[in-house]
Amino acid sequence: MKKVLEFVFWLALVAFLALGALIVFGQLLGVVVLSPGLVDGAASALNWSAFSSATVCALAAFVLQYLPKSDEEGAEQP
Repeated sequence: MKKVLEFVFWLALVAFLALGALIVFGQLLGVVVLSPGLVDGAASALNWSAFSSATVCALAAFVLQYLPKSDEEGAEQP
């Protein structure tokens, strides 16, 4: 279960960082070429996907904090 959640976390992290970069660079390109449609379109086309992947990443990180640590990860001994 923990390995699956870690995979989901890293996949969602890469996805939302890449989508965020695409939004920013798309808007930057729109500013450089003086195209307001491109500035608005970059955000409107990718916002839902970026926000969704960020939400999945946050939820996976939240759940991972509540899973018990294994001995190899340096769990504290009582």
